[in-house]
Formats: sequence, structure tokens, C-alpha cells
Amino acid sequence: MTKLVCPECQRENEPERIYCHNCGARLDRSAVADSKVPPPEDAKQTHQRVQKMFDPNRGRSKLNFFFVCKLILGACAAAAVIQMILPPDIPEVRKEIGLAPQINFDLENATVYHRPPQIQYTQDIVNNYLDYTLKRKKSLSKPLLDFKRAVVEFGEGNCAITVERSFFGYSLYSRTAYRVAVGDGKIGASSLGGAIGRLPIHPKIMQFADIIFADIWSALERERKLVAQMRGIEFHTGSVVITSPPPIKE
Repeated sequence: MTKLVCPECQRENEPERIYCHNCGARLDRSAVADSKVPPPEDAKQTHQRVQKMFDPNRGRSKLNFFFVCKLILGACAAAAVIQMILPPDIPEVRKEIGLAPQINFDLENATVYHRPPQIQYTQDIVNNYLDYTLKRKKSLSKPLLDFKRAVVEFGEGNCAITVERSFFGYSLYSRTAYRVAVGDGKIGASSLGGAIGRLPIHPKIMQFADIIFADIWSALERERKLVAQMRGIEFHTGSVVITSPPPIKE
């Protein structure tokens, strides 16, 4: 580090000082100014610098990097769209079982007369009931988006519903799954995630996407209110068991 020597008292001062720290005389800063000048480059360094400036490949690696990134993002977006269009694996509605419009009456009897103690339905019966009930709901068909069907799938401790809608003749599928409990006249449901087509959706995101099924919940408002009054509900693989509410003691 270059130090400034005072011409009057010969004291060494820090390079940033203008006046001597000891006697206050003005310091000669020419030595410091000369030390900050970069050393001149030789002919080889100049040649390399100029060659780099006019190099046709300069910046090509950066352009290639951004091109590859765009290509990967485009491929991911295309794959996501394809997954959203592909139909998921859902159970078919078995028409041979026959219509089952008695489910709502069973729930009403359980609410009013508190019997039978338990009601059990298979997945096929519930799907047959939904097929019979929802097709009569004109509110489910919207402009450019026609309702086709809704199918439930029961697993151990959970329930999933898949809705098929038609857009210009192409089927679009949306699915949501819940862990359901009833009590105090309310239905408690925690999201287990869902899917658009075959594209899985995280449970936290699916909570905001539940608006997709708002028309279905509205069409099944009567059944939802009846189920909310039950004592309990249990889902098993392929079936559901509903426990009737206890009679009111006088």
C-alpha cells in the first residue's frame, strides 16, 4: 500500500488523506494517482481482447442455454395438456342393476323414523342413482360445456367423484377425492387431491379448484342435507355404510 510522506514533517499518512495528520500540510498525491493506473497491456493481450470482441461464437452458449430451457418448458406444457385430455380410469355405470331412485327415500326414512339402523349401498347402486338423478338436472348443462355423467368411486376411508363434460364433442374429465365425516348436522370433508384428466392435482391446489364441482354439489343439495343428519358414514372399497341418527328422547 502506497503511503504519503509529508514534505514538511516527514510523517507517513494514509493514502486517502489530503492533508498531513501531524502538521496539516498539503500532501503530494501524485504517487497515489500513479499507483491506480492499470499497467499497459502487451500486444498479445490486446490481440486476445479484440479477437474476443469480434468472435462470431460469442454469446452462442447463452443462446443455446435459453433455447434448451424453452424447449424443455414447451415439452412439459405439451405433456401436461395431453395428460389433461386423456380420459382417466373410472368405473362404468352398470345399467343392468336398474335405477335406484329409492336412495333419497331411504335417507328420509332414516332421518324421520331412525330406521333401519344402518344403510349400505354398493358403488354400482350409487352410480346408478347418480346417473338417473343428475341427467334430469338441466342446470348442469352450460353453454359449450354439456354435462354427461358423474361417477363415484369408494375406497377404504375415502370417496372420489369424477365428472365428465363435453366440449364441442370432446370429453373433459375432472376428479376430486375426499375423506368424509358427518356430525352435528354437518359434513366434514378433507381434500385428498384430484385430477384434470390424468393430470394429478395437489390437495392444497384442489381446495381452490373445488369450484369446478359446485354445480354437482348444488344438484345434490337434498341428498347432502340428508346425509349430514346421519350419525356416521363409512367408506369401504366398493361400498358405503350410513348409520341412522338416534331417536330423539322425549
